[in-house]
Amino acid sequence: MSNKLRPILVYVMIMSFLLTACEVQRPSSHPPDVEKLGEATTVPPVIGVTPDSSAASIIGDDIELTVHPAPEAPPQEAVEVGRLLIKLVPETAESALENEISGQSTGGQVGVAGLDELLQQIGAIDVELVVADVANATNSDTEIMSGEAEEAGKLFAISIPPEADPVAMASIVSQSPEVEYAEPNYIAGISGSPIDLPLHFTPNDPYYSLQWNLQVIQMPIAWDRSAGNGIIVAIIDTGIDFRAPDFANTQRMVGYDFVNSDEDPTDDQGHGTHVAGTVAQSTNNGLGVAGVAYNATLLPVKALDDKGQGSYETIIKGIIYAVDQGAKVINLSLAGRNPSQALEDAVKYAHDKGVVVVVAAGNSGSEVQFPAAYNNYVTSVGATTFDNLRAVYSNFGPEIDIVAPGGDVQADQNGDGFGDGILQQTFRSDGQGYSYRFFEGTSMASPHVAGVAAIMMALNPNATPVEIETAMLQTAFPLSNIVEPFGGGLIQADAAIQAIAGTAMPTVMPPTTEPPTAMPEPPTTEPPTMEPPTAEPPTMEPPTMEPPTIEPPTIEPPTTEPPTAVPPTVTPVLPPPPPGSNLLVNAGFETDEAWLFGDTPVKAEYDSSVVLSGSRSVRMGNTSGNDLYSYTSVWQKMTIPTEATQAELTVNVYRTTQDCCKDFQQILILNDRFRVVRTLMRELSNNQQWESLTYDVSEMSGQTIYVYLGVFNAGRTGQFTTMYADDISLTWQ
Repeated sequence: MSNKLRPILVYVMIMSFLLTACEVQRPSSHPPDVEKLGEATTVPPVIGVTPDSSAASIIGDDIELTVHPAPEAPPQEAVEVGRLLIKLVPETAESALENEISGQSTGGQVGVAGLDELLQQIGAIDVELVVADVANATNSDTEIMSGEAEEAGKLFAISIPPEADPVAMASIVSQSPEVEYAEPNYIAGISGSPIDLPLHFTPNDPYYSLQWNLQVIQMPIAWDRSAGNGIIVAIIDTGIDFRAPDFANTQRMVGYDFVNSDEDPTDDQGHGTHVAGTVAQSTNNGLGVAGVAYNATLLPVKALDDKGQGSYETIIKGIIYAVDQGAKVINLSLAGRNPSQALEDAVKYAHDKGVVVVVAAGNSGSEVQFPAAYNNYVTSVGATTFDNLRAVYSNFGPEIDIVAPGGDVQADQNGDGFGDGILQQTFRSDGQGYSYRFFEGTSMASPHVAGVAAIMMALNPNATPVEIETAMLQTAFPLSNIVEPFGGGLIQADAAIQAIAGTAMPTVMPPTTEPPTAMPEPPTTEPPTMEPPTAEPPTMEPPTMEPPTIEPPTIEPPTTEPPTAVPPTVTPVLPPPPPGSNLLVNAGFETDEAWLFGDTPVKAEYDSSVVLSGSRSVRMGNTSGNDLYSYTSVWQKMTIPTEATQAELTVNVYRTTQDCCKDFQQILILNDRFRVVRTLMRELSNNQQWESLTYDVSEMSGQTIYVYLGVFNAGRTGQFTTMYADDISLTWQ
């Protein structure tokens, strides 16, 4: 096993990630999403582009009119058969690694007596260090790589008999004191008005006028300041097919394929190529479309297969590899339904190394999925439509940091003759050559943010992930029409650049049609044919709507008469509640006022069966019935007085659970943009008695905040988790 660089142990939990892309046909009975959004919305101005109802008539057959909606993540029970992920405690991990290198470990053994007995009990066939494949991909020493990967370097994958239950086997292995945690190897999958400033740089790409999404995030202005020069952006996805003609001028690295363990990460699904195009499609080359950070360097990392799915193990390897290869930004347009400590360790490792990790929130229209939910270490991205509303498929919740265009392929709100999807180049739907296709999904929103992160870091290479995200949030366009918790607003590229780098900006030259000077050789595989299909394209009459006529504002000339003075309206400033008083309204839940309940599959409810005082409390989570995957949450907004020198939050909770590891109960503080700023409690308890939990929140003095309580149920196990709350107070002195 040493000649394979397969160090040691650990039960590799197979977690399934579903990338939210756009490869599943939406049923024809689905009403257009625009009908669901209502009419009382404001369509943002599109800078420099006038919608053209005749656009369809000038498009060749390299644009496909067939659209594909955003898919959901794989089911929660999706795991890799015959595979576990385990993390060893430091001393055991070190011993296991030494035994592997010295050849003392064989087969399903690691050379640590107590652990080997458990591995034998579950029928372990092989044990390998997860970073061994990364060391192999980078021609590095396995022992050094394990140390550099820090916590992720203690992660091992264990092969078990295919008939064994991964969940049960992980439970057995987790009992060992040598093991920090053990998980199945879950599966994930693809997750398919700005300020009206003058237009500076307009790319000559012929279909750029159809990329409404780039207009609404200020790209035309931002390109005058930065295009991502010198920044490596890793696309951890289904791979990238650089043979597509509109990548000819895009800088790229060789990359790696962790699905097939080779150095050819060429896309075999199409999702990764589309995502990569949003980040860095060749731009101003007189061909096709544009990309956000067109001078950035793409690092292709294939962690998802030709079905758009991959195990958490391959995604973890991809993250470690991308950091090792010098990526400053990682895009993860994928989502899984199961939490994983191993996956959280991996994104924390990247974050701690100064890498901005951008993740799609998922496409189930409910709770934020993983790893987007680990928003202490990632920038979580939701998806919007042309009219600046939450796309119906986009997940939402307090974990969302920022939003970006994800599209709606069923609506044509800008009147250009096409559905309002995100247009980039990828495979033709028939697999014969390449075409420009409209996708929708949080998978499409995420690379907009990754591209903006790249152009920000090109101007301030020493900026930390926290500084990048903070600049994005401080300059985002607020979306007041969205009632769900949905991050800090719509990303605004130019404003974010100025926030991270100041106002003195270097001039950025637009790209030329010349290829890059140091172009790496593409894979030697033969490209697919580029002949157009022989069938006649469907006859599609373009919409007959006329482009909107924009009337300039009517400005009355000044008159010679002086204006009539109108006395100002004085709004009285109310004094803050007196010191020592409770800033929360309806603290005992005796009425229905003040508290808001999350609109999720399992909603919070008032309860009279478990109370601390009065006649009722609030219950989050389920005690019986359908065991659904869901968050349950309640929250209230208040402002802590500026003069407060001390502020204290007290929450009385009663917690029960039948689960062992996946569910959790939590208490959070969110800022005025509904983003997590403090995690006060996130754990799993079956205490079954009232507890009084007190937290010092004095640092929030003068701020408007939300007190947020919630329960997460992983679902489908029949093991419920519940939390009751009563008599909550936030007092100040």
